[in-house]
Amino acid sequence: MDWLQRYVDNVKTYLPGGQREDIGSELYSGLRDQCDDMAESLGREPTEAEVLALLKQKGHPMEVAAAYQPRRVLVSETLFPLYILVLKWVLLAIVIANGVVALLGLIGQSEPAFSGVALQWLAGTYNAALHSFAWITLSFYIAGEGISYRDVFGKWDPRKLPRVAAGGKRISQFESAVQLVAMVLLMGWLNDFFAPAVPAIGSATFVFGDALRALLPWLNLGVALSILMALAKLARPFWTHTKLLAEGALHVYWLLLLVPLFALDSVFSVHWDGGHWDMPVGTWQVIIAADFAITAFELSRCWLRYRHSGYASAAPA
Repeated sequence: MDWLQRYVDNVKTYLPGGQREDIGSELYSGLRDQCDDMAESLGREPTEAEVLALLKQKGHPMEVAAAYQPRRVLVSETLFPLYILVLKWVLLAIVIANGVVALLGLIGQSEPAFSGVALQWLAGTYNAALHSFAWITLSFYIAGEGISYRDVFGKWDPRKLPRVAAGGKRISQFESAVQLVAMVLLMGWLNDFFAPAVPAIGSATFVFGDALRALLPWLNLGVALSILMALAKLARPFWTHTKLLAEGALHVYWLLLLVPLFALDSVFSVHWDGGHWDMPVGTWQVIIAADFAITAFELSRCWLRYRHSGYASAAPA
């Protein structure tokens, strides 16, 4: 196993996109030279344990990446990656805690308003995130250089570094956040509009076909899995073996679910005083077919990342 490349790929996950490849190449070349010097002094190739000891001495990938960061005003460049990591985990804790509170609030309600709960969850998360951002930034500003990476990651083990795919390219956190918010709102909308009572907007009422209603549990499961996937990508915004497999499996699930959705012969209709409108089956099928094509494309991208990362021919360590 190329521990040097694995180490460099982990460092690259903490670097800005514009610098990632150049710094990664420079770092790998430097580590390679150190291993060559070690081999020359030992008269033999260094063992795996000796290579890992070299990486341990080099420092945690986050610490190494921090040395390439520009100087910060409120938070020092040494601590900035750690500051971002703490912000991220606190935000995820807030998201999960607010979600649990929102779900508990639905218990005992005879006619729960799922869309309202979803909006309440988003508003509560936003409010708590702003306060957390302020307090965490203040704490790191006061700490200054009093905290070092050696204090936090002194016992880190190079063997436990994840095998990063796609050369350390980061997953867009903006896209993951948009996916998370969209899936939460979609879950609230689905359960409001598919409720046993006929939903209404103003004077209009929506009537959904029985076959579409029967798919609601499977739609909820897909949305819930998508929410978990978005959280996983926000927590660790880089591709790994497990994450690629999970993402691929999720795409396959949606592809399988889109098949019965495409085959529906009655979707929904909107009724109002003096008339009604039925969703044309042809239009519905075009929408589902487009969704199928997009999902299939994303699945192919996931497979390419998996194959190009060497996972298709080698088992992960």
